[in-house]
Amino acid sequence: MRGRGPRDNLLLVDDFPFDKAVHFDATLGEEEDVGGGGRFSIFAPNVIGGAEFSPGGWGPAYGGRAASLLKLDVAEGNPSPSASFRYDLAGYEVGYDGPLANSEDATLLVSARRLDFGALFETIEELDIGEPVLRDVIVKSVIPVDQRNTFEVLLMDTHEEYTRDVTHVFESPNFEDAGLQDSVQDSDLYGLTLRSLVGEYSIWTNKIYYRKSDKISSEGEAFPDLVPAGSPASSFPVREDILTIGEGETEIGWRSDFETMNRWGQVSGGVRLTQIELDYHTVLQGNWTRFVYDNDDLRPDADQQFIVLTPEYINASIKQKKMSYAGYIDQVFEVADWDFSTGLRVERDGFADESFASPRFSVNWQPGKQVKYFATAGLFHQSPRYLELAANETNTLKTEKTTHFSLGLKYFPSNKWSVLTEAYYQNLDDLVVDLDRTNGTFANSGDGTSYGVDIVANGTIREGLYATVTYSYNDAEIDRQDGRGYMAAAFSREHVATLGLTWEISDRWKIAGRYKYLSGRPDDEYIIHADVLGPGEPLRYSKEIIKRNIGRKSGSSLVNVRVDYRRAFGPVDITAFLDVINVTAASSSDEAEFDYRRGVEVKDESEAEPLIGLRLDYAW
Repeated sequence: MRGRGPRDNLLLVDDFPFDKAVHFDATLGEEEDVGGGGRFSIFAPNVIGGAEFSPGGWGPAYGGRAASLLKLDVAEGNPSPSASFRYDLAGYEVGYDGPLANSEDATLLVSARRLDFGALFETIEELDIGEPVLRDVIVKSVIPVDQRNTFEVLLMDTHEEYTRDVTHVFESPNFEDAGLQDSVQDSDLYGLTLRSLVGEYSIWTNKIYYRKSDKISSEGEAFPDLVPAGSPASSFPVREDILTIGEGETEIGWRSDFETMNRWGQVSGGVRLTQIELDYHTVLQGNWTRFVYDNDDLRPDADQQFIVLTPEYINASIKQKKMSYAGYIDQVFEVADWDFSTGLRVERDGFADESFASPRFSVNWQPGKQVKYFATAGLFHQSPRYLELAANETNTLKTEKTTHFSLGLKYFPSNKWSVLTEAYYQNLDDLVVDLDRTNGTFANSGDGTSYGVDIVANGTIREGLYATVTYSYNDAEIDRQDGRGYMAAAFSREHVATLGLTWEISDRWKIAGRYKYLSGRPDDEYIIHADVLGPGEPLRYSKEIIKRNIGRKSGSSLVNVRVDYRRAFGPVDITAFLDVINVTAASSSDEAEFDYRRGVEVKDESEAEPLIGLRLDYAW
């Protein structure tokens, strides 16, 4: 978001921090997989009752990440009971939405699903990807205690597994991807909320929660070129579990927020207390030769055209328990068509061992019904990533700092359309950058800038036909203080555009489509060396990166289409759907993998992924 990466985004579920909201966010593997962002939401359709997104400039109640804020609210359930069952090529999902037991006021929502994408990939003959399997259970209950107090319970239990073995390597064209992977992750969140009406205009919300996440990832390698051509997969020499990373997190927290009205407008404040216990470890089983490296990575011989990871420098662990504290206050001043918000967040980050204050400001002016003007400014701190802290015991990392300014307007040309435009500028300081991939060292040595503009248009073309159009321009540059000066940020894309259309043809037919275009991410300048292991060894090529993040890779695009057909049979609604991801089978990424057996860059290739299924809804 605005030049930052997926792991720089702040995610909240019912105002509980939960950064494991996506499945298959790889820790190990190829660089395009490890980039973050995951591959699948933990939320089944219809589970989310509301969402609030901010690309920057939010108030002092939130901190910890600086790229964007996404607040998701799990649906509260309806007073009328209903049940659902969904089945498609990947698996199934069951749900209940209605009263809790025989209560007239308390509600319950239950969603459970299991999806096996390995079976789906076999169906569409994508046999080299691997076998991802996931399971989710989400339970939410809203229980009114009396007219002034409401109690909420949220339970989330998510599990995922991913396996890629020699059978998948065998199906890889030209054995271009010989990596072996195995990962298992369990992430749970248990939260309790008490929301109380105090006096006539005040609301006091208290939340306590427990979050636990355990993840084990391992990576290995197969050697299909060391056996005669045509040999079965079972004959491939393999080296399993060469590198294993364990990520254990346990978090206990209390969040309290109070908001009321005073003579100037609305005032709010709150506190955050968090205890996080980390148990991270990295284990390398013997030396491991890697054929992609930076020209300044550590090598005993400068003429050596590859790097060797060794347990001495790679093995690391961290077991720490830290407390973090935060408090904030935010006052909104309302004057005629204006409102001014000024707030302050004071925070102590336990893992960064740092205390700081973050002022936040915003202005809104709406002189009429057609145009609303707004501006934001503030200082945002981003906590260091746990993986980077744990990669080497010498990594002592502070928070990253973002000074943010934005100016925008929202225009309503008619009662059917709205157009939002926002320009922004961000100054980036103390950014964490990697120093050497052979020993896992990081430091707060980067700084940079990010600026651009976002445009979002929503509207109704005609009755039953709706459109959403977005465009974003971004220019983000970072100086890693390595003598190379300012370069484009690794995740930055100059242009991103989307077009979404929804057509409700009739009560039975509905079609939705989405087109997305992304200009290329920054590219690298590199040299490919041949026969780097020398005489008597297997033929291997290496890729030496000379300059990072210069020029641009080619752009990519993606088209998704969904068709629903719905029929009612008494109290049962049956919906048949066809969901096609990447309809045109275009390359959905600008990434490429280096094949060190052939010395070539292998461009990402994609296929259309159709998902056919049925959904049954029963209400009583």
